[in-house]
Amino acid sequence: MKKRVILLASSLFLIALLLLYAISLITITNENKNKAREEINIYLTVASKEFDPETANYQEVSSYMLSLDKRLRITFIASDGKVIYDSTLLYNVDNLDNHLNRPEIENVGEVVIRKSDSANKDMMYVATIKGDTYLRISFDTTYFTTGTILYAVVAAIAIVAIFAVLIVVLYFVSKRMLKPIDAKINELATIADTDVVFKTDTIDQLPTIINNLKLLINNKIEQIKEENIKNETIIQAIDEGLILLKNENITAVNHQTLKLFKVNEESIIGKNYLYLFRNTTLLEAIKNAIATRKNAQVMIVIDNRVYEVYLIPFNSAQMLISLKDITEREKIEQIKKDFFANASHELKSPLTSIIGYEQMILNGIIEDKSEIKDASLKILKEANRMNQIIIDMLELSNLEFSQTYDVKEYNIANLLQDVIKSYQAKIKTKNIILKTQIEDTKLECNYEQMETLFSNIIDNAIKYNKDGGTLNIHLDSNCFSCQDSGIGIPDEDKLRVFERFYRVDKAKSKESGGTGLGLAIVKHICEKFNYQIKLDSKLGVGTTITINFHNDYNL
Repeated sequence: MKKRVILLASSLFLIALLLLYAISLITITNENKNKAREEINIYLTVASKEFDPETANYQEVSSYMLSLDKRLRITFIASDGKVIYDSTLLYNVDNLDNHLNRPEIENVGEVVIRKSDSANKDMMYVATIKGDTYLRISFDTTYFTTGTILYAVVAAIAIVAIFAVLIVVLYFVSKRMLKPIDAKINELATIADTDVVFKTDTIDQLPTIINNLKLLINNKIEQIKEENIKNETIIQAIDEGLILLKNENITAVNHQTLKLFKVNEESIIGKNYLYLFRNTTLLEAIKNAIATRKNAQVMIVIDNRVYEVYLIPFNSAQMLISLKDITEREKIEQIKKDFFANASHELKSPLTSIIGYEQMILNGIIEDKSEIKDASLKILKEANRMNQIIIDMLELSNLEFSQTYDVKEYNIANLLQDVIKSYQAKIKTKNIILKTQIEDTKLECNYEQMETLFSNIIDNAIKYNKDGGTLNIHLDSNCFSCQDSGIGIPDEDKLRVFERFYRVDKAKSKESGGTGLGLAIVKHICEKFNYQIKLDSKLGVGTTITINFHNDYNL
């Protein structure tokens, strides 16, 4: 059995060595040829730069090139094929054949290997044309075959030595062959995650043991596949774009990435990440992360949406890229900034007035009782306006950041009637003609928020209405509408009236005590409870605001 094992192993190893020898010899030969092609092209480029057709500096070019490499042969050929100059045939160029039919002349720029008629040996040629003159560079093929021959001899000696050592090693190893086989088999058993200990008494037992191991390993592979499927499902379910790079090429993506960049998997897998990304900031960040192997983070915009990109290099070759959509978060941050900026601006005006009047009273600038009373009334008015701004700001903040509300079924017709009654004095003061069409309407809602919605819309309709104008209020199970005959809203302002602190007529709003937050609060209530809001307005005619309680109802 020992001889059979040694013979089989040595034969297989010899075949493998011979195949490796042949493949490596072919590879080395081709590599040397390619290297020679590169070098001869470089020499041709250098010679072409040195050559001046007008001065015909053949000798200078030849001397210079030979100083770089004495194995070179430089030939200058006229456009009619006659050899003008040859670095190896200084005095008998007239005896040379016409060179127009030479392959390197017919195919300028192409490297050609052929037998030289004059040198009577294989040469490598390449030529270019400058002006009316062909410039040809060549050298002996021994330039690159010498290394191949040397490698062949050394490799052959090495193969013989390795084979001899192998025979000796196999002889000694075969004595204890079964012991390492047992060790390897039990290593496989460890991979298969089994506690069974395998013992090989004879070589004939190997097929049975291997089959048993195969079954165990196949079971393990199936478990790994199932785990991979679970992991893949989790990755695909993540709402962030995930991209895996290896050697700067895309190796894996999830569905969110394909959706984000509007591509299919087949079009990008295996390609450089430049096929997917166009953002210069991101490209620079990826380049730096690859170079430094450090995690990085950058923000980019794709299709008007903001993404936070995390770059996580695993090693010099692999990197994970994660794209998280933070558009809504950025919008909230911007809203907060705008909110505080606008709030500061809005509170500054009444505070300035209050402080100004108080200073005039304290400094005795205003002494007359009637003037003091008038100033106090103005201070009170500005204080009330500040108070209302703060109340509206708190209401808006509560809408933005509260997640849940107490929702029950209410008869909102009764609620609306109560809100209208609370504004009767204001309606009477402006001689507004009130018309109502209110049906009993039960709705699942938050009572306080619905009251705020009605109040803000009706309050605006009264404030900006004309003296003696009309106010039409309608309520049914589908919608609520409020129509006034007021100043109306210009077309360019219609999209902005729901912004915080935005006023169409700032002077009118300040005079009436408006905060610029009423319709912003209405919009947030509608968004919170999934109502639809519609605004129709015509400048100088009036405004109608309609709230649809059901998304499937056509306004």
